[in-house]
Amino acid sequence: MKTYPFTAISSMLVLTLLVTGCGQSGQQAAPAVKTSVDSVDTFTKEPVKLTVVNHGAGINTETDLENVILKPVRTMYPNITIELVKGKSLNDLIAAGDTPDLVVTSNFYLDALIEMGLATDLNEFVKTYKIDLGRLEPETISALSRYGKKGELYGIPYSMNYGIMAYNKDIFDKFGVAYPKDGMNWDQVIDLAKKVTRKSDTTQYLGIDPGLPQVMTRPYSLSLMDAGQEKAALTTDAYKSIFSKLRSIYDIPGMIDPKTNYLKDNIDFFLKDQRVAMEPYWISALSSRVLPLAQSGQNFNWDLVSFPSYADRPGLGREVDFHLFMVTPAGKNKEAVYRVLQAMQSNEAQVMMNKGGRLTALKDPQIKKDYATDLKIFEGKNLAGVFSVKPAPAPVSSMYDSKIYTYLSEAMKSMILSSTDINTVLREAEEKANKYIEEEKQKKK
Repeated sequence: MKTYPFTAISSMLVLTLLVTGCGQSGQQAAPAVKTSVDSVDTFTKEPVKLTVVNHGAGINTETDLENVILKPVRTMYPNITIELVKGKSLNDLIAAGDTPDLVVTSNFYLDALIEMGLATDLNEFVKTYKIDLGRLEPETISALSRYGKKGELYGIPYSMNYGIMAYNKDIFDKFGVAYPKDGMNWDQVIDLAKKVTRKSDTTQYLGIDPGLPQVMTRPYSLSLMDAGQEKAALTTDAYKSIFSKLRSIYDIPGMIDPKTNYLKDNIDFFLKDQRVAMEPYWISALSSRVLPLAQSGQNFNWDLVSFPSYADRPGLGREVDFHLFMVTPAGKNKEAVYRVLQAMQSNEAQVMMNKGGRLTALKDPQIKKDYATDLKIFEGKNLAGVFSVKPAPAPVSSMYDSKIYTYLSEAMKSMILSSTDINTVLREAEEKANKYIEEEKQKKK
C-alpha cells in the first residue's frame, strides 16, 4: 500500500494522549483543515448529503441512524443529511468508486479497516475544531493510540459499550437462591450457577450462558496473536486457564444440551425462553433486545449487576468496546463530515443519544446516570452497579481476528460436546489459525 505523508501534530493535548502504538501505517493524512472554524451560523445553509456505512456499530436501520446520529447532529446542522448505505460490502463500494464519507464501527474492526485504506488521520481535525479528547473515557483514547505508529488518530469515539451481567430474578426466587451481587468474580459466579442449574417439571434451567469464548477471553485482554503479530497464540497458559473455567461451567449437571448451537449468540435462551439465570452481555445489545419485549408486554423480572471480574484482576469488567467514526480519504465533503463529528462531541448530542439508549463516550457520570431514561427499560434496575467496575484493557487485535475466533468457538464446542481435552482443542484451533494466516499472507505476495 502506498504511504502518504502525515500531518504534523501541534496540539499538546493530542501529543499527551496519543502515544506511539503498534498499529498499521499507510493511511492518508487528513486533507488540510482551515486554521479556524467558522461558527455554526456561518456554515453553509445549502443541503448537504453524506453517506455512511455501518461496520459493527449497530447502526442497522434508518431508525438507528435517526436516533443515534441524525437527531443529535440536526440540533447544530439541520441542513446535513446522512444516507445509510446498505446491501453492499465495503470492498464492493470501494471497487465501484462509491466509498462512503463515513464508516461507523467498533474498535475491534480497526485493523481490517485501516488495511483497506479507509482511515484518515484526524489529529488536525481535533486541533482545528478544538475537540477536547480529555472529556472522553480514557480507555477509548488508550485503545485508539495502538493503531497509529506516529501518533495518528484514526477515529473519533461517540458511544461506549459496557459489559453487564443480567439475571432472571424469578429463577433465583424459584430455587430460593440469593441474587448475584456487584463485584463478583468468575469463580463466585460459577459457584452460584451450580445452585440454579436445575430442572423443574419439564424445564431445564441453566445457571449461566457464558456465550462465545471471547466473552471470557477478551476481558482478560488475551490477544489471539503472538507479540510479533506473526502467528496465532492459543495454546498459552492464559487460554488454558480460561477454557478450564468454561469446562467447569459445562461440567455442571444439566448445562449441556446437544441441540444447542454453541457457535452463535444464544441470548434468546435468557430473554425469550427465560430459562437462563445469568447472562453476561453488552448493555447496548441488551437495551435493543429488551425494548421490543417491553413494548409488546412480554418483559419479565430481571435486573443487572456488574460484569464478573477475574480474581487476579479485581475491579475490571468486560473489555473496552466503543463505537467510533472513521473518515474515509475518498470522501468528497470533508468539512461537512467534520461538522458531523464536531456535533456528536457536544454535550447536547451526547445527552440526547445517551438518554435514547446509546451510552455516552464522555466520562461524565452525570450524563451516564440518565442512560436510556427515554426508553424507561432500566427503571428500578441496578444500573449504577454496572459502572462499579472499569472496562478491562482491550486485547491487541489483528486483521485475522474474526476468522480465528471461529476456530476458537469450534474448539469450545468440541470441548463441550465431544469431551475433547483442553490442550487438544486449543492446539487444533491454533494450527487452523496459523494455516489461515499463512494463506492470507501468501495472497499479498
